[in-house]
Amino acid sequence: MGKQKDMAIKGLRAKQKQVFILLLLITLTAVFFLVGASQKRSSIASEPLIVNGHTASAEQFGMYLGLKKALVADYFKQTYGAEYTDQFWTTSYSGEMPLQRLIDEAKAELTKTIALQQLAKKSGIAVDGSYVSFHSGMEAENSRRSKAAADGEIVYGPTSFEIEAYYSYYMSNLESATLEAMQKSGKLSVPDDKVKQAYETDKQTKYSLPRHVKLKWAVLPYGDGAALINKNEALRVMEQLKKAAVDQASFIDSAKQLAIEVMDASLTSATRRTAALESPIAVQQAERIQADQLSDIFEENGELNLLYCISKGEPILQSYEKVKDAIASELMSEQFREIAQQESRLATVEWDNERAERLARSWLGITKL
Repeated sequence: MGKQKDMAIKGLRAKQKQVFILLLLITLTAVFFLVGASQKRSSIASEPLIVNGHTASAEQFGMYLGLKKALVADYFKQTYGAEYTDQFWTTSYSGEMPLQRLIDEAKAELTKTIALQQLAKKSGIAVDGSYVSFHSGMEAENSRRSKAAADGEIVYGPTSFEIEAYYSYYMSNLESATLEAMQKSGKLSVPDDKVKQAYETDKQTKYSLPRHVKLKWAVLPYGDGAALINKNEALRVMEQLKKAAVDQASFIDSAKQLAIEVMDASLTSATRRTAALESPIAVQQAERIQADQLSDIFEENGELNLLYCISKGEPILQSYEKVKDAIASELMSEQFREIAQQESRLATVEWDNERAERLARSWLGITKL
């Protein structure tokens, strides 16, 4: 009887052990599954954007937030008069929130960039689209420029790029390289008849050398160190000159009486480029007026200005043979931009809105209330 009892107890213990092991296996399996699923969700959630299979990192997304931050802030200031306060990014302005607009702008720019990088790859250009590669490229370029400047070599542009400027430089170079590769492969081409048609359509406005313009240029400085301190007072004096000047002689005489300096000036095809860099508004005004006409009063380089046009020569039409290559290049650039824009529009984008907002809030240093 005792032996039977012992055997029963042993059997019961064996069954309990089997049940325990089974439950343990079930638990471990469930834990393994949940951990795996959690890791998978975490992995997916950690990346806010995937474009055509390319995953953008949080750092990369942050870079594009930085590229668009000032633009978005200025939009809300110009559109709604919004001031930049601690609550700016999460305040609604007529249904628009700066935080969401910033996210949308960064997303669009990042999508455009990745689409262009992938177009470059398809065209045979080796491109690493990662943030690490981009940042390393900027550091290498800055190092090269600094060394070149130290060695006395000519450096076009800054000797050191900030990230916004380097991004523009990077995109410009990538577009140029991709366009050239597509042109060589025959994916980009412009028929001769289209080039000729473009010339005939625009030859008077775009393919004529600028006319020689002779001017009298009245200049009236104001502010510290000038005879007139107040801008409004200087403007009243310049308006008196414009009212009194009916021809070249009266323009000169009236300016002398009002103590306004008058200079001789001319604009030619050889000097136009330099003049446009130094005084772009003056060049625009000079091109607008005809002989014996006055320009508008305009402010430039801390001075008030008024132009009197003495004479204006006829524009010189450039021959088709001379400009056809430039026209073909322009048309090809337009064709390339259309292809690049289409690549961006057709890109397959996987977007995690909640993750993107968390990243944007973290990047801006704001918390969700």
